[in-house]
Amino acid sequence: MKLVFPHKEHKDFELIGDSFTIGSSDDANIKIEALGMNAVHATILKDGNEYSLQIDNPACMASVNGRLVKENREVREGDLMIISQVHCKIVGETEEQPDDNRTRIRMALPKFVLRGVSGVYFGKTFPLRGKTSLGRHSDNDIFVNVDGISRKHAVITVLPDGLQIEDSGSSNGTYVNGEKITKQELNIGDEIKLDNIRFLIQSPGMQVDKKTQNFKTDEVTTQPSLKTQADPNAVQPSGSAVKWIVTVVVLLAAAAGGAWYMGLLDKFL
Repeated sequence: MKLVFPHKEHKDFELIGDSFTIGSSDDANIKIEALGMNAVHATILKDGNEYSLQIDNPACMASVNGRLVKENREVREGDLMIISQVHCKIVGETEEQPDDNRTRIRMALPKFVLRGVSGVYFGKTFPLRGKTSLGRHSDNDIFVNVDGISRKHAVITVLPDGLQIEDSGSSNGTYVNGEKITKQELNIGDEIKLDNIRFLIQSPGMQVDKKTQNFKTDEVTTQPSLKTQADPNAVQPSGSAVKWIVTVVVLLAAAAGGAWYMGLLDKFL
């Protein structure tokens, strides 16, 4: 889900996390400078798949679908929120935009993408074009709303011949393949770690390595049976032939036993 502004005066904001403060202060997750906007004007709260708009100060004006928010009000996908004088609403990632009959310019696929492999970012993919900033502030291209991430944590730059990442003076550091870095070139398959959040550098359409997901595949080795090991050209006796052989052997043994009992074999012994 994301927060969008119908008038396009602010860029869309990915709602990844459980709490998002809105205000004019640099400390707000979603910084909006507008007439009547307080330092921390309102808070969007997420509980499972449900959202609500919370107002801590009655002097902070906000409404949902024209109804004034006094303390807390449920917000559903598509509901219009007016915070101070700023219009916004929560929409899904795949919401269809109205057709304005303008010719669309197809954007070329990026050469590289950043794929989350841990935490709330698992499975999420972010295209890498030009310079991409990562951090806990909403001004970043990739907003990472997690404790331990700095407001301006790192920047990934697409170069003519590859990628480069540079730490932005973060408190907990930036790591590439387990090593703390200040600035380093990146290759496809490299792992980036910001505090406890991990990402992989990939090309579009590339599958996540199962080892990265901590999955294990048990290999089952099947031993060939004795029948399989036997010579395939050997002639195996049929069931009826075996029965006849056993019968003949039993009869010969019985005849030999009777001859011995009657003394017919004494001259041979």
